[in-house]
Amino acid sequence: MAEQIYIHTDVFAAQSSKKTGDPCGDAYGVFRDHTATTIVLSDGLGSGIKAHIAATMCVSRLLQLIREGMSLREAFAAMTRTMDQAWGTGAPFAVFAIARMLNNGHTTVLTYEMPMPMLVTNTYAQLLRDRVYTQNKAIIHESTCMVGKGEGLMLFSDGITQAGVGKFFPLGWESEGVRRYTQSLLPVDRLQGTQLAQSIHDKARQYWPLGKGDDCSVIFALNRRGVIVNLLSGPPVNKIDDSKWVQSFLDSEGIHIVCGGTSAKLVAQQNHMPLNVIDSGSMITPPAYELEGMEVVTEGVVTLNQVYHLLDDDPTSLNQQTPVTEVAWYLKMADRINIWHGLAENTGDDHIEFRQQGLQNRKKILKKITQKLMAQGKLVVSQSA
Repeated sequence: MAEQIYIHTDVFAAQSSKKTGDPCGDAYGVFRDHTATTIVLSDGLGSGIKAHIAATMCVSRLLQLIREGMSLREAFAAMTRTMDQAWGTGAPFAVFAIARMLNNGHTTVLTYEMPMPMLVTNTYAQLLRDRVYTQNKAIIHESTCMVGKGEGLMLFSDGITQAGVGKFFPLGWESEGVRRYTQSLLPVDRLQGTQLAQSIHDKARQYWPLGKGDDCSVIFALNRRGVIVNLLSGPPVNKIDDSKWVQSFLDSEGIHIVCGGTSAKLVAQQNHMPLNVIDSGSMITPPAYELEGMEVVTEGVVTLNQVYHLLDDDPTSLNQQTPVTEVAWYLKMADRINIWHGLAENTGDDHIEFRQQGLQNRKKILKKITQKLMAQGKLVVSQSA
């Protein structure tokens, strides 16, 4: 399953509410799938709790529509219809921007009454040209661009662009003012997402009187080459698929981990390489294997259960080198995890001794590992056979 270089999108945010202690009337959310990272920034009408609820509802619905399979434009159109109906009725109302950044860097941004998006590289900042059209009552702006490795897309609420209105600037800081300020911070050897987003946010906040103005949000999506980990556990149901199954795993870009003795034997046969057992010397840590071309090769079910319990730990705390900590460290460091889950029955998975120790079978523990990694913002792509 060889593919082009995976570009990973890190998302950095700097936000503050109009009044200290109040909830922010802006909200944002991120959804990753195997093709893209989708980012939504929403600005609720007014400020405080009502604005926060409106913005949060907008973000949640948009991302849910994307999760359910709607295209970017279909989800965007559905939400604009909702907001058109809500406008002026007292129902929760919010404006919003949605960006879809494909894993190859191609990016589309749709905005509904929001400031212009900005492309930022290590040498220049550029407001994106857009196509303007109407959709029902809404005026829509659509922009497209390529965001390469080391480059980023910036979205901001109008609390940023309207900062200083009537005091420092006749019409506020405006998008061009934000662009000029961003340009003044360049060139740099490498963009620092947290620092850049916070710097722009703080500059805008300086233009607002204390406790007045508007909620302020800066969202910066920065692309880089992603770290891919491939994890194979279990042979396929049909032995006829063994060769194709293993070869797809071997051909995949990134780090390769095998969990399971039978799986390790399959990979060794496919590679025509010897498989050597390494005794961990521990009654707790299961043994590992040595196989050329693989970063880690371990026992299956016990290892996966122990790895699951380490995934909440700080990676720097995994300083004791064992097969389990190595697998956990790689998963924690990865941006994308490809899981090859073989569905061949293994009666040993449900052995009474495993259940007595609270060990879950391969199917259950891989599902829990996947859920935990996704909750940590990882992209997990699973395939089974």
